[in-house]
Amino acid sequence: MNKLPPLTALRAFEATARLLSFTAAADELHVTQSAVSRQVRILEEHLEQKLFVRLTRRIELTRAGAAYFQQVRQAFERICAAGDQLHARRQRRTLTIGVLPGLASLWLVPRLELFWRENKEIDVRIVVATGAADFRRTQMDMSIQVGSLPGTISQGLPLKKRMAVDWHDLRADLLFPDALVALCHPRLWRQHPVRSVADLSQHRLIHTAIRPDAWAHWLQQHGSRLGARQAGMECSQYPVALQAAMNGEGIALVPSVLAESFDPQHRLRRLFDGPTPSAGQYYLLTPGDRYDDGAVRRFRQWLLDQGGEMAQACC
Repeated sequence: MNKLPPLTALRAFEATARLLSFTAAADELHVTQSAVSRQVRILEEHLEQKLFVRLTRRIELTRAGAAYFQQVRQAFERICAAGDQLHARRQRRTLTIGVLPGLASLWLVPRLELFWRENKEIDVRIVVATGAADFRRTQMDMSIQVGSLPGTISQGLPLKKRMAVDWHDLRADLLFPDALVALCHPRLWRQHPVRSVADLSQHRLIHTAIRPDAWAHWLQQHGSRLGARQAGMECSQYPVALQAAMNGEGIALVPSVLAESFDPQHRLRRLFDGPTPSAGQYYLLTPGDRYDDGAVRRFRQWLLDQGGEMAQACC
C-alpha cells in the first residue's frame, strides 16, 4: 500500500495515541470526541489494521498501532522542524555591501565575527569592487568608498576617485580619514636608512595599480624631484603591496587604515612624520530609501563604531 492516508485522520490518530484519550485529543484539536473517533476508524479502514483496543474506561494501542505511532510521530516532528527552518530563513536578512578590495580583506572581513556575535540573524554579503557605487543597477544595500563628497573643497594628496554614479537621495556617513603612510622593512632601513625624502633614492618604491599616482603626488607634495628615474615595482592591490614590503622588496605607500590592519604590531617601520592626508575620506554610502531599515541601521552603527576606533588607532 503506497496511497497517502487521509491527513485529518493521521492528525486525529497522532493526538489520540499520544494522549491515549479520545476526549483529550478532541479538546486539543478543538473538535468533538465523536469526530476524533470517526477519523481514527477511517484510518484503521485505510490501513486495514486495528490501531486501538477500546476498553471500558480507557484505550490502548495495539502492537501495530504502537509501531505505526512511532513512525507517524517522527514524521510529524520532521514536518514541524521543516516549518521552523523555513520560518528562520524568512526571519533572516542578507545585507549586500560593496567594498574596496584591500579594505574588504584586511579591515572588514576580519571584524565581521564581532558583528555576528550580536546579530546572528543578519547575513552579510560582500561584493568587492573598485568602481563607483551604482545602487540602481546592483542590489547593494550599502557601499564603502573613498573620495570627496560633492561640493567639498579637497585638500591633501589628489585622489581621482568617483564614489557614486548618482548622488540623488544618497546618504554618506564618515568612517575614517584617508591618509597614506610609507612603510619599510627594518632590514632595508638598516641597510640604507631613510631619514629624509632624498634617501628614498636608495630604495625601490612599491606602487599599486588601484592608485598608480600615489607616489608621484606624495613625492611632489614633499618637494622631491624623484620620479621617473626612481626604481620601482607595481602590485595589483594594497594587500600585495603590503606583503611585498613585508618581504623587504621595497617601500610601500598605503592607506594607514590598511597598514594598521595588516601590521598591527608595527613590524614594518613607519617612515617620516606619519601618515600624509589625501584629498578624500572613507564613507559609508546608503540609498535614502534603505537608510532607516532595521538591519541596515544596525550594521551602519556597528561600522561607524568600528570606524571610530580605527580612526583613533591609525589616523
